[in-house]
Amino acid sequence: MKKMLFLWLMLQPFVLLAWQGDVSYFQYNNGLFTLNAPAVADTAYIATPCSVAVNAQWQATILLQYVPSSANVVRMYLMADTSCLTSPLQGYYVQVGGAQKTISLYRQDGTKGHLLLTAPQDVLWQAPVQVHVRVSRLLDMRWRLQYALGNGIWVETDSVTDATYTQNKAWGLWCKYTKTRNQAFAFSNLEAVGDTCATPVLEPITDLYLSEVLYNPFPGGVDFVELYNASHDAIALGRCEISNGKKSVKLPQYELGPHAYVAVTPSDSILLEQYPESCFDHFLQVPSLPNFVNDSGKVYVLSSGQVLDSLCYSDKMHHAYLNDTEGVSLERESHNKAVWFSAASTVLATPGCENSQADRLPNPVLPTDKPFWLSNGWFAPQEQYVSLFHQVEAGSIANAWVYNLQGVSVYQLYNNALLSASGSTYWDGRDSAGNPCEEGIYVIAIEWITTLGETKRLKIPVALGR
Repeated sequence: MKKMLFLWLMLQPFVLLAWQGDVSYFQYNNGLFTLNAPAVADTAYIATPCSVAVNAQWQATILLQYVPSSANVVRMYLMADTSCLTSPLQGYYVQVGGAQKTISLYRQDGTKGHLLLTAPQDVLWQAPVQVHVRVSRLLDMRWRLQYALGNGIWVETDSVTDATYTQNKAWGLWCKYTKTRNQAFAFSNLEAVGDTCATPVLEPITDLYLSEVLYNPFPGGVDFVELYNASHDAIALGRCEISNGKKSVKLPQYELGPHAYVAVTPSDSILLEQYPESCFDHFLQVPSLPNFVNDSGKVYVLSSGQVLDSLCYSDKMHHAYLNDTEGVSLERESHNKAVWFSAASTVLATPGCENSQADRLPNPVLPTDKPFWLSNGWFAPQEQYVSLFHQVEAGSIANAWVYNLQGVSVYQLYNNALLSASGSTYWDGRDSAGNPCEEGIYVIAIEWITTLGETKRLKIPVALGR
């Protein structure tokens, strides 16, 4: 076993970057964490990776501007098998407050807390409360709970032996508060030091991406989040979570194969019923997903508390021609591009399948001798967009505009862009102000400069229809 020290009161202003959870609800200043949450009855937490588990000691100073109750209570999680402290978990925590107005050590089994040690009832009877808490776990698996009020002496409760859980992934703070106590919690002197139990070393997950998101389903429908494995190896999704920034859902055991898609949803039968042409074999049903607000929100893919990929979505990302986005997913053009587009109107969504708006070069059996070419000469913006592909000398600088037949530039595709040897961009039928363009013939004019300083030009017509 290896001795580890986790001392998080670092003397630098970005200390919260080491934490996950409701970090926007906490402020850090001069060695003090302070809750600063919206004035509604709720819970909030922050957690950080930690492997301290045995022969260990955890401590903190907790300051409360009130006499705690069952509605206003603090938990300091010592050990947890997940960084999401609001989900069912396995671990241990110290509770400060509750109906008994005391300090207690609990073991958590899923959603149930099992009392291990406690201080006398009503020890926290006078506000404001300043209590120093120290918890030790010895090599023989005996737990000790100590506390000191204000500047008083340390008092020790009894000890208890519990070896139920010996591995740790995270520790942190959890607050339950009423709307008038949303700023009445503060914490300092957070420290965890001890040994880690040896566990298999797992390689960090990479190359797992968000590919498609449905956040505004049909009435009676369900959301889904599609993931894509861009690597050459299978990815164990049981090590991952999907989050909306406040709540996280741990994924079940599932091996996502190389270059494969999977649609995570609360009901695979409802999803298949509403999208019968989807890839049912690539559905992964979970008990629930985090709440994704219809107008705008966030989607995160997490592993071991780290963000693998994220999307800040809104209805403004959908195509301007769509009068109603209900039941229409947002699809990613490519895993290596942060470009999202409404799914084609012919399908509305493609859960578990390659996206309808996937960015792919034309069939190689249909070569072109042009350095720039279009995916098609006609397109209907409500169903698709037109891609401008290129194969040029790497390092070329390009400008490209879309002109109407009156010679007026309506949109710029490239602005002094440094091109790769091959790639693409797209036009979705909107002008530079985001308004839909009228039906008709347009000309895409490209000008590029090679690395030798040679300037070249090309014009390509394209028809915009309905």
